[in-house]
Parts: sequence; C-alpha cells; structure tokens
Amino acid sequence: MPRLFKGQALYVVEEHQLVPQIVQEVTEAAKTAIDAKGSFSLCVARPVIPALKDLSPEALDWSKVSVFFTGELLGANKAYTEALEAFCRKCGIQGVFYPILRPLFSTGSGLPPFAVKEAAAAYDALLRNHPSIDNSGKVPSFDLVLLGLGDDGHIGSLQPESQEIRAKGEAMLSICQPGKNEIAASMDLICAAKRAIVMASGSPKKDALRQALSKVHGPYDCPAALVKAQSTSWFVDKAAFGDFDRTSTLHGGLPSMLPMERLEELKETARKLCAPGKGFLAADESAGPWLRAGHAEAAQIPDVIENRAAYRSLCFSTPGLSESISGVILHWETLFQEDATGKAMVDIIKGNGMIPGIKVDKGYNKKGIWGTSTGPLGHPEVATLGLDDLQQRCQQAYKEGVRFAKWRNVLQMDPAKGLPSELAIKDTVHTLARYASICQSEGLVPIVEPEIVPNGDHDIYYCAEVTSKVLAAQFKALSAHHVYLEGAVLKPNMVKNGLGGPKATAETIATLTCQTLLRTVPPSMPGIFFLSGETALNEDNEEEATINLSTMNSLFAGKLPWHLSFSYGKALQKTCIVTWLGKAENKDAAQKALKARAKANSDACFGKYKAGSCASVGTDGNVMQAAGPY
Repeated sequence: MPRLFKGQALYVVEEHQLVPQIVQEVTEAAKTAIDAKGSFSLCVARPVIPALKDLSPEALDWSKVSVFFTGELLGANKAYTEALEAFCRKCGIQGVFYPILRPLFSTGSGLPPFAVKEAAAAYDALLRNHPSIDNSGKVPSFDLVLLGLGDDGHIGSLQPESQEIRAKGEAMLSICQPGKNEIAASMDLICAAKRAIVMASGSPKKDALRQALSKVHGPYDCPAALVKAQSTSWFVDKAAFGDFDRTSTLHGGLPSMLPMERLEELKETARKLCAPGKGFLAADESAGPWLRAGHAEAAQIPDVIENRAAYRSLCFSTPGLSESISGVILHWETLFQEDATGKAMVDIIKGNGMIPGIKVDKGYNKKGIWGTSTGPLGHPEVATLGLDDLQQRCQQAYKEGVRFAKWRNVLQMDPAKGLPSELAIKDTVHTLARYASICQSEGLVPIVEPEIVPNGDHDIYYCAEVTSKVLAAQFKALSAHHVYLEGAVLKPNMVKNGLGGPKATAETIATLTCQTLLRTVPPSMPGIFFLSGETALNEDNEEEATINLSTMNSLFAGKLPWHLSFSYGKALQKTCIVTWLGKAENKDAAQKALKARAKANSDACFGKYKAGSCASVGTDGNVMQAAGPY
C-alpha cells in the first residue's frame, strides 16, 4: 500500500524491486491506454532510460507505443545512447522521437546553441501534432511521464532556481551551457501528463526526497516538489527513503513517531479548523448545557436525554452555521446519539459543513492532588483523569468520523497561597502533552486547554504572570513529548481579572492577553481558540467574550502569527437556550439566535464586531455557575 503525501502516492521497495516495479507500472499503464484509445505515449527522462531495458517485447503491441526521450540527449553520453538504442532495437518501436536527434550525437557537446534551439523547436512541434498525444490543452499531455530524482532535487533536466523551471506555456526547452547541451521537458509539460512516476534510488537521494515531499522550500529551489501531474506516484528504494518517517523537514527536522502522511493529515485538519473567521462551538457538556448557562429560567429545562438530543440537533442543523463555525466539540454521549429522525449527530455536523470533535478527558476528582492547598473553587488543586484508556477511545472516535479532540486541565489562582503550585502546573502541562501526543498518533488534532479559572479576587496582572508561566511550561512539555505543533491548536483562558478583583477594560484584557501569547506561543501553532471563562453576575458573558476577542484582533491586526478565534460554550449558546427553553415551537428562533451570535464572533475574528449589535438576553436572570468539572 502506498503512503500519501499531498495526494501523491509513495511506494517504498527493496532496491532489487525498484526497476521491476517501474517496468510493471509502465506495462500496465500502456495496456490501459491502448485498450482505451488505441495508443500510448510515454515521455522518459535520460536517467531512467536504463530501466527500460527490462521491458518485454512480448508484453505489448509496441507498434501502438510512442516513446519520447528528454534530457541530455545532445551530449556525448555513450552509456545512455547505447541503452536507448538497445531498447529501441529490442522492442522495435516505431513512434520514437529518436531518429531526429541521432545525427546530433556524433557532434558531441560542442553543438552550436542555435542548433539546440532548432532541435527543441522541432521536438515541440512534433509533440503538438503527434496522434498519440492529447493536445486538447495548452501543453501536450502524455499518458505517462517517467522521471528520476536528482540529488539536489532536480527533475528531468530542470535545475533548482534555473530559468528553465520558470518557463510557461512551452513543451520542450533548449538548455545551452558550456559543455552541456540539452533538450528538456518543461514543468508545464510534466504537470500536464495524465500520470507521472518519479523514481529515486540510493541514500544520496534522501535529503532531496524529504524536501520534495515535505513542501518546506522556496518556489523554485526543489523542482521535484513542483511535479503535480493529474496523478503522481513516487517509487523509491529503502536507501533513498532512509529514516524519512522519523525525521523530516515537515516536522522541522525534529524526531517524530508519526509517519509523514499522518503529519500531513493533522496539518490539513488544523488548517480547516483555523479557517478565517471561524471558531468552535463547544457542545461538550455531560449534562444539558442549560444547567451551565448561568440563567435561572434556562436551568428549569428538564435534563433528560430526549431534551439533550433535541437541543443538540437544533444547534448542529442550524442553517448556515458553518459560515462561522469550523468545528463542533461533542460529549462522548453525543458521538453515538441520533436526532428524532434517526440521523446520527456526527452526520448532521458533517452534512452542515463542520468538523466533529470530541471531549476525551474524564473530569477530575475534587479530592485533588494530595498535599495541595484549597483554592477559590473550594477544593485542592486537581489532576484530570482519562489517560488510561485514551488511545482506544481516540481510535474509536476517529472511526466514527471525529477529527479533533479536547482535553481540559484546571488550575486555580490565589496569590496569597502561591496558587497555582509548581506541582499542579507540572501535572497539568505533562498530562496535556501526553494527551496531545496520543491524539495525534490516532489522527486527531488535539486542543490543548490549560484553563486557569478566574475565580478569586486577584487583579489582571497576577493572571498575566500565571498565564505566562503556565504557557511557557506547556510548550516545553509539548516539545518533550514530540507533539507536532502544526497539527494542534491551543485553547487558553484570556488574561482577565478575578471575578472579585478590580475590573479591567477590554483594551487592557486584549493587550495583556496578546502580549502574553506573543511571549510564549510559537508561531508554528496554527490557531488559538479562547475559552470564554466565567464572568461576574452583573456582566453579559456572551457580549463580553465577543467584545474581548474583537478588541484583540483590532488592536493587534497584522501583528499575530496565529488564527485568533473562539471556542465558546455558553458564550455562544446562552441566548439560544433561553429562546428555546425546551419547546419545539421555539426551534427556528433559537437557531437564528445561535447563528447571530456565531456571526458576531466571526466578525470579532476580524476585529470588526460592534458592541451591542447582536441581541442577547443580557444579565437578567443571571445566576453564578462555578467553574468545575463537566
């Protein structure tokens, strides 16, 4: 089975199997084309010519095969010339553009430049009029192009940073250099092919292979990376492949236990989650979200499974929600839940253009970490549970269609008691790092959430100090566990004052939050999705969360290396819940409320939300909800 990189297949074989595998691929491709249209066109680069000697004269009707050679055919390379002639004699090929070049071989490498250009022009004209080649596009399209990878990443005769690699609209190029005259297939010609096969053999090719498949390079410094035929396959031996899975430029040269295709998958999922103007709907409460909405009337909705299913279906099926929401975080119950019509919640989410995620932590025991102090939540510092069977649960979630995960660790602040303690911080960051590495091994993008709850009477500056300390420790732990940052996202608290502390302005919150992040979060992390956190009883948590996010993106526009967005629960849903109140007849109005608040936060991602422009239930009916396990 091939490995997949950016839609290209990579086959790793033993050295003695490489040429037979190429021969088999060429033979099968030729048979398929001849059966379909009565002919087969093959373009072969100079370094691959010796591999053709093993093609069987009996395997095909060679009268229907046209082979076109490209590369250093105008140089005095006796070995390649003899291999080419032997191949033509053995198979009796008629439609080969070789006789036109044959008179030029005897002249050696001192051919005048005008002759090389004339030969290239003649070759170009032949391709554009040859009956075996599809010329319906701007550039001739071969059935198959067979290429070899150079040690420096060159392909065919296209060298890194060369003028030829930039050529547009031409099929064959003339390359005139002292002591070296070539006719080369252009990159446009290669990419126009129905299929391209690139072969690489030997350990000197290792670095070029990594660079070509990792896509970490400038636009022209690795020509092989630009090969994008309609279908592209790589065939390499184990010496060329080397330790590609363990170290690669894609992972910054750092050790990785993950294969390249898994890293690519994680990066692509993270890219989709971090789509501009989009955030997460956190719908991962174990009970009905109305119990944590902080509203007296909403708390009266009966918490039964039928109501939970009805409400979740209402949210996930909201028309147009994917315009503002990229991912939905689910509780484990929801993963296997259906709506009233029998449709799976996961399918509703995917059908509405969003990515399903899953909460995989199992909360915490309030007895806490032995010997730690009691904090503002009324219990000691805690450790989050769930690592013991996390691998198996991640495997199951992936099979159900989930592509990202969430794990929440909780830290408390109390400057008088020195909270959070070093012990609690260490436990938090290493638990999250271990969780993240397990998630990535199973194909899930991890949300890393070291939540520092705002309960307490501390000021905003203490929160900034603690948040900076925790995030610095967190990324050190992620590095120690080889977590692939490009395939993960962060869900931190905003830097805010304690619920009972001096009230900070939105501008101060935005400034201290962004400064803290800039000092601690690597730019390779693609996205930061804030949790809204608790607010005081006299504050509108929906409006506050939206304003804070918008202020950050406004004040720091163009200055942040990450997608700065939201992962809100009740700060997205409170008005929706109070509008619904468990009544089916309120569904449409509730969906409109959810979509409106999601759109408000989407605007906030661009720093364009206008305070008060999105309706909310405000502070009437507010009741305090403690930040505890859920």
